[in-house]
Parts: sequence; C-alpha cells; structure tokens
Amino acid sequence: MPARQSIQELRARIGSLERAEKENHSWSMVSGGIPRGGLVEICGHGKTEAVARLLAEHAQAPVAWIEKDFSLLPSALAQRGVPLDKIFFVEAKAECAWAAALVLRSQVFSFVVYNAPFGEEKELRRFQLLAERSRSTMLLLTEEKPSLAWPIALSLEMEQNQPLVRRRK
Repeated sequence: MPARQSIQELRARIGSLERAEKENHSWSMVSGGIPRGGLVEICGHGKTEAVARLLAEHAQAPVAWIEKDFSLLPSALAQRGVPLDKIFFVEAKAECAWAAALVLRSQVFSFVVYNAPFGEEKELRRFQLLAERSRSTMLLLTEEKPSLAWPIALSLEMEQNQPLVRRRK
C-alpha cells in the first residue's frame, strides 16, 4: 500500500502545480502577441513591412537581422521608426544557420530576424532550443506558404498587410 499512496501523493502534487504561462512580446498586429523564446514564421507579401512594424513597437529591443544575401534597405526601416543603432546586420552567405546559432547563443538579442532558407526540422529544433534558452524571438521570413514544422510556435501568413494567425503551441 505505501507505493500506491506515494503514487497518489505524486499525482496530487503534479495536479496542484500551475503551468507557467509563456511570456509574449506585444504586437498590435497579433492579439495576444508573439512568443518570447520561440520561433515565429512570417510568410507572404508584406512580411518585411510587418517585421518593421514589430521592431518599431519595440524600439529599445536589440535585434539581429540575418540574411543570406543582404537585400534589405536599412533606410526603409528607419523611415518606419526602427532605430538602426539597435540592429546588428549580418550577411552570412552560405553560413546562415551557423550565424543564427551564434547570435542566439550570445543571449544579447530580443529578436533575431532570419531571412534565409532553413533546412530540416532538426535545424529548426536547434533554433527552437537556442531561442528558448536565450529568450529571443526568432522571426523566420519565408517566401512560401507556412511550413508544418512542429518547432515553429506561431505562423503568420500575410495577406493585404493583415496576418492570418496559426498558433501551434
């Protein structure tokens, strides 16, 4: 009987624990905000404009912007109220995933914008763990429809400058 009592006691203790709510970054485009320490996929026309709006709303947050071949015009961000002195721009060529991992490991940036192809779910899982540990929100900008990869906590498909929100977790 003592084993049965200890199991019941454990169940009672587990049941009494409150699940900690994940923190979110507020964002006027998404009710409830976006997860801090998670992966957010943004796709469709207007994704860069949406990210600029998010960064303008969090003007004091340090940001890393990683691209394979740099195509962003920084003055366009400045015109939208994003302070450029808070952004670390990285053109990574063939080493985008490696650069993103280093940036996340630094635990310096509130947001990591990743505008480069990402590989398998294994790579996304690595990003997810690093983002969680660093409490950084990693914004994955993609051209295609939202991926169905499980490490992505939130997918936003931009249509006419309004996001279609798909929460995963």
